[in-house]
Amino acid sequence: MKRLLLILLLAYSLCLMVYGQDVQRFSEREVMGTARYVGMGGAMTAIGGDPSAVLDNPAGLGLYRRSEIALTLDETIDKTRQTDADATESSSRSRFAAPQISAIWALGNMQKQRGLIFSNFMLSSHRLANFNRDIVVKGQGMGMLETMCYKTDGLAEQYLQDKPWDDSEIGWLSILGYEAYLIDPIENDLWAPALDLTDGTLTVSESGNYDQYTLSWAGNISNQWYVGVNLNLPTLSYTKRVTHTETDRINSAELKSLYHLSGLGIGGSVGLIYRPLQAIRVGASFHIPTTMSLSVQTESDMYSKVNGQSYEVLTPASGVVSTKVVSPLRSSVSLAGQIGNEGLIAVQYDYTHAPKDQELGFSPMEDVHTLRVGAEAQVTRGLFINAGYVYESSFLKEDPIWMLSYNEIRTDMDYRYTTSTQYYSVGLGYRSDAVVAQLAYQYRWQTIHQYATEAQVAAMDVDTQTHRIVATLAWRF
Repeated sequence: MKRLLLILLLAYSLCLMVYGQDVQRFSEREVMGTARYVGMGGAMTAIGGDPSAVLDNPAGLGLYRRSEIALTLDETIDKTRQTDADATESSSRSRFAAPQISAIWALGNMQKQRGLIFSNFMLSSHRLANFNRDIVVKGQGMGMLETMCYKTDGLAEQYLQDKPWDDSEIGWLSILGYEAYLIDPIENDLWAPALDLTDGTLTVSESGNYDQYTLSWAGNISNQWYVGVNLNLPTLSYTKRVTHTETDRINSAELKSLYHLSGLGIGGSVGLIYRPLQAIRVGASFHIPTTMSLSVQTESDMYSKVNGQSYEVLTPASGVVSTKVVSPLRSSVSLAGQIGNEGLIAVQYDYTHAPKDQELGFSPMEDVHTLRVGAEAQVTRGLFINAGYVYESSFLKEDPIWMLSYNEIRTDMDYRYTTSTQYYSVGLGYRSDAVVAQLAYQYRWQTIHQYATEAQVAAMDVDTQTHRIVATLAWRF
C-alpha cells in the first residue's frame, strides 16, 4: 500500500518536476556536427551539401550529386570558473565522442536539366547537445535552511513525524530538514532555521547527451528549387548530481540530490532552398515541435552535524515516472552568396518560439534569437578554409522561475540563468570527387548567473568556456 501511495505521489507532483530549464535540455541545440558545419558557424541553411546542414534544412540534401558516407569525431573540453570577487573555484572536463555518422544515397540523372533531377535519401545520427559539465561555487547566504522553512510553513509538526514520504501534501525538503534537526517549529505552524549557517559550497555535476536519429528525403527540381523533409527521432539522457553544503564553525548541513531525465521523442522539419541566380541561394526551414516522452527519477541524502551530534536521512528511490512535453517551435532563414569561383559567405537567422506553460499561465522561457555568419574561401584547388561566428540569446527569462512546490519530491534547489552564448570557429578542409577531409576548432563562451536556492538574493557568476576540435572524413561514390 505504501508503494502504491508513493507512485500516486509521484504522479501527482510530476507536473511540477519538469521545469523550464529542464525543457531547455531538449530545446537548445549546440553548434556541433561535421567539421565544415562547425567551421562555418552552422550558417548553412541556404548552402546545404553537408550532413549536419541537412538537420537545419532538409532541402540541403537535394544538392548532393554523389552518394556519401561520413564520420565525425570531436574532442571537447569544458571549463568553468567562478568570477565573483575573491572566488577561486574552477573545474574542467573533457570528452571524446563521435557526434555525427551519416549515409547518403544520391539517386538521379546528371544529364537532366528539367524536372526532378535528383531524389536523395539520408540516414544519420547526430549529437545535438552535450551536457557534460561541472560547476563549483562558494558563497554566503545560500539559503538551504531558509528554503526548507518556506516549503514547510503552514504545516504542523505532527505531520512530519514518522518520515511521511508517501504523503502527497508534504514535500521531501520538509521531511529532510525536520529529520536532520535543521528546522524548528515556531508559532502558528511557521518554521525557522535551527542553525545560523553562513558559508556554503555548491557543486553541480551534469552528464548526458541529446542525440537525434534522422531519416531525410530531398529533391532537386531543375537545379533551381530544392525541397526536403526530415523525420526525427531524438533521445535524451541527462543526469544532474548536486552537493549543497552549508557550515559554520561547529555545525554543518550537506544535501546530495540526484535528478535523472531521459526520453524519446518524434519530430520533423521541412525546408526549401531557392537559387534565383547562379551565385545566390535563399534557404528557409520550419521545424515541427518535438513531442518527448520523458521519464523522471530523483533521490536525496541529507547529512547534518548539530551541536556535536551527526544525523543521516535518506529518501526512498522515487521510481520512474513518465510524462509528455513539447519543445518550442523553431524556424530558420538564410542567404548565401558565392564570390567568384573561390569563396562564399552566408548569413542565417534562427527563431525559437517559447510556448506558454498551460499550468503556469506563462512561459519561463524566452523566445530565442540566433544570428550566424559563415564564410569560406578556396586556397588552392581542393583546399579551402572557413570561419564562423554565432550569437544566441538566452533561453530563460532573466528572473528565472524556479520555486519548487511545497509538496515537491525534488530537492535540487539550484537554478541558473545563462546569458547570451557566442561561438567563434575556424576550419580547414580538402575536397575531391571521392574524399572529403575536414578539421575545425570552435570556442564557445557563456556567463552563468548561478543560484543555490530561491532564497539566495545575489547570484554567483560563473564563466564557462568550451574548446572543441572536430575532424570529419567522408567518402563519396
